[in-house]
Amino acid sequence: MMDRGEEWNISFAGCGFRSIYYVGALSCILERVPQLVHGASKIGGASSGCLVAAALAVGIPIEKLCLNILIMAKEARSHILGVFHPTFSLLRAVQLILREMLPEDAHLRATGKLCVSLTRLSDGENVLVSEFTTREELIQVLMCSSFFPVYCGFVPPSYRGVLYMDGALSNNMPLFELRNTITMAPFSGESDICPKEGTFNFFEANYGNVSIQVNTGNVHRVCTSFLPPKPEKLAEICHNGYMDALRFLKERDLLGVDRDPHSALLGDKPPCESVEKWRKRRKMLNSGRSSQWEEHQWVDHRVIESLPVGIKKVLCEVCRQSYDAGGWGFSLTNILPVKLQTLLFLPVNISLRLFKRLRHELQLLMVTAGP
Repeated sequence: MMDRGEEWNISFAGCGFRSIYYVGALSCILERVPQLVHGASKIGGASSGCLVAAALAVGIPIEKLCLNILIMAKEARSHILGVFHPTFSLLRAVQLILREMLPEDAHLRATGKLCVSLTRLSDGENVLVSEFTTREELIQVLMCSSFFPVYCGFVPPSYRGVLYMDGALSNNMPLFELRNTITMAPFSGESDICPKEGTFNFFEANYGNVSIQVNTGNVHRVCTSFLPPKPEKLAEICHNGYMDALRFLKERDLLGVDRDPHSALLGDKPPCESVEKWRKRRKMLNSGRSSQWEEHQWVDHRVIESLPVGIKKVLCEVCRQSYDAGGWGFSLTNILPVKLQTLLFLPVNISLRLFKRLRHELQLLMVTAGP
């Protein structure tokens, strides 16, 4: 069991679009043992992990964090070339979401609580930042940690006049070396909360203090970190995070400790309604007589039923919007000739995107440098 007499920290590894995994894990902990999050001394993260850490440190509701992750993935998927489309900028999308999500006093709430991992461009050394003088400075630090070279552009953002890039490149698990740090990663390995493959692995890689097993499951997880999957798959990843966190709480004998008596947690039953009402609606769903529940049939009920009602609503709404958007125009891109044409012009489109981005960022650099 974890030593509750000592201070503890939480650290999130960078994982791109798979950060929805942390939403599921955190929703489980906040529902079962909320003090494990609220009482943490420091919350650290790198790359997309620092965005989750920042949301926790400044008090962003977990449902809002879930929605923003899904919006970003949806925006990336709305283009034929996804994140490689010339008009899409992942870093700009991160900036817009941070400006909308963070409260005005976010830097005051984050100072001393949030720990962001950065990689200095000049020498590749790791820098941990925990002090933020303004809200804008906090946003700039988070953007620096989220900048993956080429994938996000060519000219990295700066913090206090120094260029930085993705913190995962030098330290993907800040606070890892401190005692009593709860580590989370959506890749199977040795992190406290992570997927379990169920098979013995001979090979294991260590990437920035994150243990990652070498297996086909992790190859897929790494790919979907850079290329966002469909909303239905993101809902499944969120559910996996919930179940992995639940396993961690059971193994550490933390269930029932400091649990909020008002949190309705019914195991296999959703917390939003009475058991009898839920059973009735479940029966109607299975028999095809409930129009309200039928609208969510494209989301596997086994995936969403364990999740808290707030997270469930967000996932269902985004999946519904994605389903409604899949009209004839969307289906046209799935026709074989159109797919072949897209693949044939993929190198040209990627090159065009890189050229336009490079030209734009060089222009910004020249303006910043001045005469």
